[in-house]
Amino acid sequence: MNQYTYTDSDNQIYHYDIQCLKGTEVLSTKPLWEEVFSEDSQAFTDYYFSRKATKNTTFVCKYLGTIVSMIHMTPYNMCVKGEIIPTFYIVGVATKEEHRHRGLMAALLQEVFTYAGKVKSPFVFLMPADPAIYEPFGFSYVYARPEYDVPTSMLAPEVYISKEPKDGFCVKFINASISKSNLCKLASFANDTLSQQVDYYIFRTEDYFDTLLAELQSQHGGIYLFKKEEDIVGYILYANEGKPFIQEMVLSPDFDALSDSSFMSTHIPSVQTEKKPIIMAKNICIPESLECIDYVNLLSNLKGCINEIV
Repeated sequence: MNQYTYTDSDNQIYHYDIQCLKGTEVLSTKPLWEEVFSEDSQAFTDYYFSRKATKNTTFVCKYLGTIVSMIHMTPYNMCVKGEIIPTFYIVGVATKEEHRHRGLMAALLQEVFTYAGKVKSPFVFLMPADPAIYEPFGFSYVYARPEYDVPTSMLAPEVYISKEPKDGFCVKFINASISKSNLCKLASFANDTLSQQVDYYIFRTEDYFDTLLAELQSQHGGIYLFKKEEDIVGYILYANEGKPFIQEMVLSPDFDALSDSSFMSTHIPSVQTEKKPIIMAKNICIPESLECIDYVNLLSNLKGCINEIV
């Protein structure tokens, strides 16, 4: 356990204990999450702490035994030009209002950077609420996400989803758990297709899609799955919290030839002209490493795909 000390303008001294939480210990951060991220729906928060939080490594500051500041680190494998790189997505960055502007977040970020280096993660990434908060710590934008116009047909699933396959092509909407074999097929399709279309992406597994589906369910959405005969040829991650939103769209290179032109024109989301910068990253110094790759510069100059993950 480390300690952090802050002295205010009245010379009052505050002693904070810094701890690293793992497994079920991370569940103790839920009250602070609910307090600071009150805009999150209860369904989403419950999903997060039942399915996601215990996979995190979380650093917290405690004052008189109460958690007053936190940073969650969610582990992911990033495939960069064919190489699997272990990394962390930083999320749940929060401090109780009465303890803000005391340097707690800077202290926790340093713990994050040190931990990432020890476990040989060469970079970490996040989705900033305000980039100005993270730029002083060496973060910069590396990825801009495509923004999609949602077709009106998608708002009426009974119209959008195929009742009967046409020429072997059909659309399914998945908003409940699916079998392990189908999750495996979905992960294989995603990895195979993304490896052909982009230079880097979050590597997909059965567990990745199983957890993602639970997240989309909490956001009143699901996965639109496109199939030709029994082969997956594309998918769309769809959420609808107040307004419809396309999180990700991955289609096989020959998708337009596998469906008909009328379906493409009326059912497939169109990409808006401008992309929105959403992901920042920071290089991490790995102790005793003989090679230091500037991943921030590398990723910013490559074509990538990072889903809006938490």
